Amino acid sequence: MVRAVNVRKIANLVREWILIVAIFVIVAIAASFRPAFIGIDNILNILRASSTIGLAAIGMSCAVLGGTMDLSMGSTISLTAVFTMMIMNSSIGTNPETSNLTAVLTILAGLGIGSVIGFINGSILALINGRMGESFIITYAMQIVIAALAQIVVRGEFQAAKYPPGFFKSLGMGFSPIIILAIVALVVYIITSRLRFGRNLYFLGANMNAAKMAGIKVRSVRIVSHTLCSACAGLAGVLIVSRVNSASCLQGVGYELEALSCVAVGGISLTGGNGSILKTVVGVLLIGVMGTALNVLGIGSNAQLIVRGLVIIVAVFLDILNKQYKQKVVNTE
Repeated sequence: MVRAVNVRKIANLVREWILIVAIFVIVAIAASFRPAFIGIDNILNILRASSTIGLAAIGMSCAVLGGTMDLSMGSTISLTAVFTMMIMNSSIGTNPETSNLTAVLTILAGLGIGSVIGFINGSILALINGRMGESFIITYAMQIVIAALAQIVVRGEFQAAKYPPGFFKSLGMGFSPIIILAIVALVVYIITSRLRFGRNLYFLGANMNAAKMAGIKVRSVRIVSHTLCSACAGLAGVLIVSRVNSASCLQGVGYELEALSCVAVGGISLTGGNGSILKTVVGVLLIGVMGTALNVLGIGSNAQLIVRGLVIIVAVFLDILNKQYKQKVVNTE
């Protein structure tokens, strides 16, 4: 009995700390070849580069915790990006105060566009009592629709920044994207772990039928979770434009799968009901550190994709083992 308890404690410790240990191991290996890898400038570059995918992954976590996913996230980022550029370019020739006000309105517009898309996704899924399988099809269809809208808005043309330097450009520079990611992660963590909505979201993800019988307003929780998800995607779209000073209707292509990968690596169960926003952030950092380390070590792009794919496979495999272990513990008790 004592041995079983010790094994369980060790297994829990491994699950809790394996990602952080993996990050330190990767950093140690990369630093042994290139000492500059642990320099402040490189660390800040990794954090800045991870900020946009981090926002997307936090949003995706809200959907996955509730037992669904959002494949329209990439298109949402693209649509937000092109609208962001259009609004900011309209401030050409204005004074700095007006330009800064436009920047604030642009951020609100990005959040608004994302929230509306998320509300639509959540409403459709709530209407049909959709779960993971239905969310795959519904949000994939929305991805096509939103991508088409983004192309219509800019007629498929690339948009370059013409607005003057100011508050908006500073959002993608220095510590700003890191601070934004930290604030969003903290706010969403509090929402999902400290508020009643968060408890209901976990309950919904774990067992939708049981959540209904417990009196939880399943449809409302589903709508809010997807609204949060797409709002994060909208903010990511704004941040991308601020960083790269350009926008296109293909800006967010692939972001939904990148975000889903970070969620899986972070240990959130892809069937819902289990995981943490903070672990998603650690998963984002692991992917970011690993990518930079592979570049530093001179690993080719194709080999990097193979490594990333293997990491995701291992993460899903560990998730399955974790579920089997928990089920075994429940059965023995």
